[in-house]
Amino acid sequence: MYSGKMKQKTWPDRSDGFRFTAFPLLKPNDREGKTKLSRRSHFSSKPSLSPNDGPDFSALPFDILTKIAASFNFPNLLAASLVCRSWRNALRPLRDAMVLLRYGKRFKHGRGGVRRNLEKALDSFLKGAARGSTLAMVDAGLIYWERGLKEEAIALYQKAAALGDLAGQCNLGISYLHVQPQNHKEAVKWLHQAAVGGHVRAQYQLALCLHQGPGVDRNLHEAARWYLKAAEGGYVRAMYNASLCYTFGEGLSHSPRQARKWMKRAADRGHSKAQFERGLALFSEGEMMKAVVYLELATRSGETAATHVKNVILQQLSATSRDRALLLADDWRALPSSR
Repeated sequence: MYSGKMKQKTWPDRSDGFRFTAFPLLKPNDREGKTKLSRRSHFSSKPSLSPNDGPDFSALPFDILTKIAASFNFPNLLAASLVCRSWRNALRPLRDAMVLLRYGKRFKHGRGGVRRNLEKALDSFLKGAARGSTLAMVDAGLIYWERGLKEEAIALYQKAAALGDLAGQCNLGISYLHVQPQNHKEAVKWLHQAAVGGHVRAQYQLALCLHQGPGVDRNLHEAARWYLKAAEGGYVRAMYNASLCYTFGEGLSHSPRQARKWMKRAADRGHSKAQFERGLALFSEGEMMKAVVYLELATRSGETAATHVKNVILQQLSATSRDRALLLADDWRALPSSR
């Protein structure tokens, strides 16, 4: 739905009245097997019982079975297919959907020796969605949204959300915030459902809603709690906002130590405004070399305000120290995160 190409403020000017910001929707490639959000299998690895020793799994109605398995990833789907022959037969459409999903991702991103082709990607996703896969529903919805076909996207998100897909619930919630008229009540409902399920982007977006309060009652304590939850889950923007909460005592007890901790974690994971703030903090502490590294990184990411401070510090360093600091910035790599 929303990609990293969307320009959104994450740190206001010093004169701005509000310090916290929104963020884009889930990126499509976050939904592949790489995703850190595990979908726990509902099935035991213990040997199955004979018909005389326990319940007959094959008696479960197929429509219920397919609804339960609709949001499964491929490993869990295979595990469910091994329970018994009737389940294997019932879940065949979802296994076919997984193949279509993989083809769709190859076409969308130009991988696996094929050229990028959004039409073929969308066709594969829609075929997978028709077979009941919520993963395919969400990916098809993302393409529709990017094309401005919001009603089609929301319809797919609604189906995925109703079947328990966390990404579908998150994207549906954010969709309600970006259509006219906005529906804040439904947005918070679905974001909360996904957040409780452990979706870090939903946790962050829910925190923003509760913090800013458009259409819902502001609740700084709940907002800060969800910021912190998402930060602990590895979401960089939440780390940054959690640091601000600790800095200004908004929703969390004022704690310079916790503020520094979360600001550094955000900076080390590539958050440009956190890098700027981290550089300023190190400068004030007399850590000139480290300050230059963070300020240089912030400058390279477009934080123009960091340039002036960096140049002031560089004038105080020897030529060797300047070269060393810039070399460290060249070699710097962001730590892993869920973004």
